[in-house]
Order: sequence, then structure tokens, then C-alpha cells
Amino acid sequence: MNKRLVLAVFGLLMVWTTFGAERDVVTNASAVKMVHVDDSLSNAKMTFQLNLLQKALQSNERRADSWWKTWTTIYAAATIGQGVVALTTRQKSLKQDLILGVGTTLLGMANQLLTPVKTGFRPIETDSISILSASDKIQLRAQGEEYLKKQVQIAQAGKGWQVHALSGAVNLASGLITWIGFNRSFGEGVFNFALNTVITETQIWTQPVRAKQDLERYLQAKDLGFEPSTKLSPEWYGLVTATSCRFGVRF
Repeated sequence: MNKRLVLAVFGLLMVWTTFGAERDVVTNASAVKMVHVDDSLSNAKMTFQLNLLQKALQSNERRADSWWKTWTTIYAAATIGQGVVALTTRQKSLKQDLILGVGTTLLGMANQLLTPVKTGFRPIETDSISILSASDKIQLRAQGEEYLKKQVQIAQAGKGWQVHALSGAVNLASGLITWIGFNRSFGEGVFNFALNTVITETQIWTQPVRAKQDLERYLQAKDLGFEPSTKLSPEWYGLVTATSCRFGVRF
């Protein structure tokens, strides 16, 4: 009787030990599976973040570069054109106006050359992003966020009060030279100041500012689990050339 009892207890212990071991194996396997799923989700999330950053950065870089090239070309063409006419004309008042115009447009072109708007960002193809390691993706995301912040800083600096004040001082000096320096009427001096102000303010206000909106959307989406909002604020633009004047709003 004692032997049977001992065997029964021993059998129960074996069953409990075996079941416990199997349960531990199943639990460990489930944990490994959960870790694998979590890593997969994290990797997909990181890839999505990088693609969103790359798209915003590339778009902002392209718009800013287009704006910069357009206005640099306008100032360069105006400088050359006025300079050529100033050298060939014999009319004193016209020569004076053109020489003064060369001075102002030359300053405008110099300002463009001294304040580039490109950040040095280089896009990476989507296929290349997908094969990067997790650490590389984290580093690339941090770099992308810094580039986006730099784009915002450039856009804000281009519309700062210092820029308005500097261009206003140049325009005022041009008007005073026309009025007092060239001994013209007060109205001609005011007209010169107003014309140059319209041009410079148009240049300032047409500089792209979408980078700020992209950064706000990015940070908001990041806080909300990265479900990006598709709502965009309108962006005003304008372009003044020797033969045309265009204004509008871009959504």
C-alpha cells in the first residue's frame, strides 16, 4: 500500500514537472514572439517617420532653391540691363536713375548670394531606408529633424524685422538720393522709394515658409503616434519681373 502511494505521488510530481516545463517553454516562446512583433512594429514606424521627413525636407529644399534662383536671376538681369542702358544713354536724368538702379539691384543680388537658403540636405531613396539598421534609422531621423528645424530658421530669418529694416533703409536712401542728390522733385523721390519697397517686400513675403508648418505637423503627429494630418495652411506667393506681376495662394 505504501509502495503504491509512493508511486502515485512520484507520478504526480513527474506530470507537474513536465507540464510546468512545457508551460515555461510556451510562455517563453510567446514572449519571443511578442518581442519580435514589437520590433517589427517599431521598425515600420521608424521607416514611416523617415519617409515623412525625407518628403518634407526634399519639398522644402526644392521650393526654397527655386525662390532663391528666381530672385537672384531677377536682380542679376536688372543689374546688367540697367548697366548696359546707363552706359549707352546720353540723357542725364535717365543715366542717373539707371546707375542708382544698378546700385540697388546689385545690393539685392549680393544679399541673395550671401544668404543661401539650402541646408545641404541630401535625400535617401526609400529602398535604401528600409534596409538600414535600427541604430542607423534613429541617427538618420535625428539628422532629418535638425535639417527641418534649420529650414524653419532660414524661413523665419528671411521674414524677420531685420530684413525689412535693412531693405527699407536701402530703399529710403535710394529715394533721398533721387530727391536731394539728383535735385529732383519730392514726388520722384517718393516714387523711387515706393517702387523699390514694393519689389523688396514682394521678395521677402514670397519666400517659402512651409517648413514651419511641416515641423509643426511632424511634431504633432509624433506625439499622437504618428498618424499624420493632411490639413495644410495656405501659403501666399508673388513674383514680380520686368514684364509681369503674379500673386496667388498655394494650398
